[in-house]
Amino acid sequence: MNDLKPYQKPSVTLTAGARFIRGFTRIGAVIAVLTAVIGVPASIVAGINSYNSAVDKHEAARCIARLARSGVTFKRKYDYSSDLDYDVGGCSSGYRFSYNSVAQVIAIADAPVPTFVTSDGVSNLGIGLMITGIIAVVAYLGFWCIGWLCAGFTRDA
Repeated sequence: MNDLKPYQKPSVTLTAGARFIRGFTRIGAVIAVLTAVIGVPASIVAGINSYNSAVDKHEAARCIARLARSGVTFKRKYDYSSDLDYDVGGCSSGYRFSYNSVAQVIAIADAPVPTFVTSDGVSNLGIGLMITGIIAVVAYLGFWCIGWLCAGFTRDA
């Protein structure tokens, strides 16, 4: 039993080329993780903002439709244009419906309330996640290629 020796890892030194590849791969991995850490929340926020915008647009359309059905006549915003001023009676639509007729606004109001799936929220989220993934993969592979290229110029003994 006394003849047993403790296990020792064999010490293998890395060549200069292997060090280049390993170092640049690590840099690429860090940049890919940072891209994901920034891109995923940004994509989620973009999707939520798109959904909130669709809900706000629907609420503003319902307010305008309520006024139109009660007999309010909307005036033109400017004398020289055909867009109507829907910012009356407490409805704040901004410029969302400036170029829409009253019938179009009523049609928007009569449509079902948008959900996250039926609004542009899902597409914005998906596009943002795809772009984030592509940038992360390109960063990782790009730095790996730079390390591989630099390793080709080193001299292995």
